[in-house]
Amino acid sequence: HHLAPRRVVASPARGRGAGARTTTTTAGYSPSYGGGGGSMIPVPDRFVALLPYLVPLLDGLRYSRFFFSQFPQAIFLLQPLQPIASMYFRIPFAGMISFFAIYLGIAENRSMSRFVRFNAMQAIILDIVLVLPGMVEYVLSPGSLRGMAFEMYKLCYNSVWVFVLAAFCLAAVGCMLGQMYKLPFIGDAADMRV
Repeated sequence: HHLAPRRVVASPARGRGAGARTTTTTAGYSPSYGGGGGSMIPVPDRFVALLPYLVPLLDGLRYSRFFFSQFPQAIFLLQPLQPIASMYFRIPFAGMISFFAIYLGIAENRSMSRFVRFNAMQAIILDIVLVLPGMVEYVLSPGSLRGMAFEMYKLCYNSVWVFVLAAFCLAAVGCMLGQMYKLPFIGDAADMRV
């Protein structure tokens, strides 16, 4: 009942006898709640695990302007989020408040399931990663780009937006199925923090 093949890697265990071994699962997802399938994750946990991913999605919207000007029909994908987005952008410091609320209220809250805490931490790290393109943009200050330079600028913006959208979609599917989908690089960092 697995979605992807699993590879089991044996590695020496720390702090145990010389012959002790431990196993680690590596794949696009990790089962939770003792290795069971998604049916073991309660529905409320699935919903709570998905909510933190709205923050990087909303923060990533700034990179969508060229994408939606090129593909205006794709805007319908975000129509259900319109009320949330308008409220999020109307409240001063909403991004920072959301970030700390997710970190302190969910990711570091040991009373929540590991599934929920992992997804909250992965969403936080994804949101932190979104700061990097903004810093590069600030340093390079593209100002009045023209021609090929402007096309490259648009391509970078579109790439960041497609990455954020794909990460959100993958995480949403994982949460709804009750599977701990790990985003490349980000998922391993989140797993180590939880």
